[in-house]
Amino acid sequence: MSLLKTYQNQMNEAIDGIVQKVERLSEDTIRVKPSEEEWSIMEIICHVEEIIPYWVDELTRVVDAGGTAWGRGLQDEARLAAVAQAPARNVSDVIEGIKKAQVYANAQLGKLNDQDLELEAPHRNPKFGTKPMTFLVEHFITEHLANHGKQIDRNLSKL
Repeated sequence: MSLLKTYQNQMNEAIDGIVQKVERLSEDTIRVKPSEEEWSIMEIICHVEEIIPYWVDELTRVVDAGGTAWGRGLQDEARLAAVAQAPARNVSDVIEGIKKAQVYANAQLGKLNDQDLELEAPHRNPKFGTKPMTFLVEHFITEHLANHGKQIDRNLSKL
């Protein structure tokens, strides 16, 4: 199995796990914040809905350009807006958005190959330096999604 296909499988497992967990929960549970500092499950899934196409588009943009600066910071407007809009969003719409983002991500990743993942490009945050696109996929897609699945579990353990 190709490395890219392995990453796709990991991404899909993480997304499917998040969706399956959330679909079983009540709206009250989804919307409660475990503490003032922590995100509600609703905020988490709004973020997940936004990050899937963002990071896939970032990957394909860098590959198409043959290498260019990539990434964003924690204060990125789209990232913050996705979380800020959570109270006004409908849970079923966000879940549907995640499912559509998953289909989109698989279509975009299907256009790439393992050689594309070897391309190195500088992250906009100097702390990350220049990294191969495998790093982008591992850190910002597969691990990121898996960590949000664990974050949902932590929230549920506090309720």
